[in-house]
Amino acid sequence: MKLRLCIVSFKECWPDERGDWYSYGGFPLQVSAVASLFDDTTLLIVRGPRRPGGIKIEGMSRVVALHSPKGADLRRKISVAARLPYYAGIIARYVRKADVVHVPVPGDIPLLGMLIALVLRKRLIARYGSSWITTSQTTLVHRFTRGCMRLFAGGRNVMLATGEGVDAPATRMQWVFSTALSRPELEQIRPRIDRGLSSPVRLVYAGRLSSEKGVAVLIDALALLKRERESLVPQLTLVGDGPEKATLQAQVAALGLGDSVCFAGHCDRAALSAHLHRADICVQPSLSEGFSKAWLDAMAHGLPVTASRVGAAAAVIGDGGERGWLVPPGNVDALAAALRAAITTPRDWAELRHRCRAYVESRTLEAWAQRIGDICRRQWNIEMVGGKLHA
Repeated sequence: MKLRLCIVSFKECWPDERGDWYSYGGFPLQVSAVASLFDDTTLLIVRGPRRPGGIKIEGMSRVVALHSPKGADLRRKISVAARLPYYAGIIARYVRKADVVHVPVPGDIPLLGMLIALVLRKRLIARYGSSWITTSQTTLVHRFTRGCMRLFAGGRNVMLATGEGVDAPATRMQWVFSTALSRPELEQIRPRIDRGLSSPVRLVYAGRLSSEKGVAVLIDALALLKRERESLVPQLTLVGDGPEKATLQAQVAALGLGDSVCFAGHCDRAALSAHLHRADICVQPSLSEGFSKAWLDAMAHGLPVTASRVGAAAAVIGDGGERGWLVPPGNVDALAAALRAAITTPRDWAELRHRCRAYVESRTLEAWAQRIGDICRRQWNIEMVGGKLHA
């Protein structure tokens, strides 16, 4: 029997003039990859304003747009609670028609989708994308979501945590890596392996400009390097957009880093690849993370990654300069020291870049979807026919 999938997400998406839907980041690529495992997919998303650099969402039989909650943080939660009958009614209508429900959590709308799927006893794929380990950014909603996943894991409920490790995240749960790299895209990337560093050194950050991503810490670290020695200051390109953009721009101006920091805004995959191709080192200073897709995007281009020791960073990047360098989250001095050492310490850059690229080869979107499909097939005791899950 063919299986019908319903995906419930809070991600903002928008249609173009032809009615095709777009979003940003790795979301459109990942939901399309999950949809490829099923014969019919309905996507429930939040409708938002059109943005530059959008990526088309493929493989959906239908897209249902929900009204966007108002505000952010507490105000947003109040908005969702106030309109709970509206959100719950639409989600329940489509979940009831589906055989399988997929929710990328955490998030208010997908959490509601998960609870409705549990009540209606639907097969469920819940994928937790933030840090499974408690951090300074962990909220009560995060804790509640993780508690539900632990409690209901097993049987018809496939519970996945984004990360990597020897021990499972919880009983009857499994780790899954995260990526936005397709095999064709990876094969088109020709990293410049046999090179050292540019002068000045070029850094790149890729991701949302929000407080939990730690970009303010990175800017402070550059200011610290500038105070030590002007020649140490690298060029930094920030690829992405988000609610902290204006604050970060003001911080850059106040610290006199206007000539050293470029805000590139939202980029599609081609533009992101171009920025990574020009860079020497990727910096991802998140305060909380599960498994950053940007780590793999960077390493596909032969870029070592300087990142906070959060989530799966130690497993992916390694210690001792294996594929980059790790620092405590939120520590300006440690990040500045790591960047200083990366810039000034002689090393075999070609070998380092080769190790980065080699790590990514087996971690494509196709491999990611296949892993999720295999977990579902085994746990639900069903078949995979022509790349599709069949009951």
